[in-house]
Amino acid sequence: MKRPLVLCALAALTLFGCGRKSEHVSQLIPSPNGAYQAVVLDCRADASDCSPLLKVIRTGEPTSRETQSVQEATLTPGVQPRLTWMSDTTLLIDEPGASARPDIQGEVSFVFVPWRLMPSSFMAKLPPRARRPDNPPPPPAQPSKVPPVDSACGFPGLKLPTDVSVLAGGAYAGAKSTNHIDQSGHAATTMEVSVDNPQKPVVLILGAYEPTIWTIHRAPGTTILAVLASGYHRQVVTGLDANTPVAIHTNENKSPCGRFFMGRDDLEELNTMAQKFFGRDVDKVHPAYNGVVTMGSAQGTSSQWVGRGNAPASSYFVKPVPRPADLAETGIDEALRKGQLRRANLGDKNQWEAEMAKRAPKLGLSPDAVKLRLLHANSTGSLDRAYVVLGPMTLPEGLYGARSAVFFVPKGTERPRGNPGHSTIYDFNDMSCTGTGCG
Repeated sequence: MKRPLVLCALAALTLFGCGRKSEHVSQLIPSPNGAYQAVVLDCRADASDCSPLLKVIRTGEPTSRETQSVQEATLTPGVQPRLTWMSDTTLLIDEPGASARPDIQGEVSFVFVPWRLMPSSFMAKLPPRARRPDNPPPPPAQPSKVPPVDSACGFPGLKLPTDVSVLAGGAYAGAKSTNHIDQSGHAATTMEVSVDNPQKPVVLILGAYEPTIWTIHRAPGTTILAVLASGYHRQVVTGLDANTPVAIHTNENKSPCGRFFMGRDDLEELNTMAQKFFGRDVDKVHPAYNGVVTMGSAQGTSSQWVGRGNAPASSYFVKPVPRPADLAETGIDEALRKGQLRRANLGDKNQWEAEMAKRAPKLGLSPDAVKLRLLHANSTGSLDRAYVVLGPMTLPEGLYGARSAVFFVPKGTERPRGNPGHSTIYDFNDMSCTGTGCG
């Protein structure tokens, strides 16, 4: 079995000339950057003293046995090696029938790897003997081509005429409604969009921060080729012909193409998005007022608007999932109804203060520490959101910010389970105070 040899150099080689007449250069292999030269010398003067020698030298050095080399190796006598530069730093040396050699350390080292075919550009520069191996290896497999990936930022197959108008419109929010189209907890706003541009076909760019339902009306003779809608929350577009393409790119659907709003301070993103999707800048921006926007350049009397589309806005309504704030209120109300809680009163707060003052010496609290704990007990204020735990219970979710509460736990009553959030718990069992209201 053949054992090929790889010579790893710091750089590649250039073509060079022969040395002494008593030495025969049996193979020459150039490589791209010309930092090194390689030569295989076969000593003809005294065959008993000389074996084929592979020398790696720097460009410009003479090619003789006496030349100082970067690295060299003695090759097998009588065996014609085949040489291939695999890269700027790797030279493959194939010695058919040769035994394995130990690695040689230094700037150039030798390792054994499978034989690979020499590039044709190098083969043409080799002597004929080296260009005709007995068993030429098969050509390397061609790397597979990576297929092109279509961008998500556009309308596949949409070809726009040169005279198309790019119109943008919208506002932070439209007219208020009580319906929901997502689970943000924000009620959807509505936008009535009237497009009157019979002179040229149009593409629309619509933007709002709040979840918004855009209902499109167009004047007779107006052609809408595509609609791009964006915002932070969900956007819905209705009223279009069934074959009019619509792209929705928002923070809510984690768009890879970015998003934009239509506030007066957010217009810098419009041309960027217009270029991504339509290959041109916006021609005109039409701000919306109270959920109404008219787009286009037609002048004169009001048009007879046409609205189509078989998906009415109501088909996008959803029942919102209760928000954490709602869960907190609902949970407290249910605990009061079940008798697990009662509302705290001034007597409960005074009892905590008296008990804390009485137990302070036993608890090792300084007068300042007692004052601090009493201060936080007094922070219950009007006791509007203060409760006394009457039995085993789990605290509701969402006890954060303005929805947080104060809970007094009487002696002998189990401390409530669950996440207190930003709430404070005064426990008479061990006179402990836990939560954000404790110093």
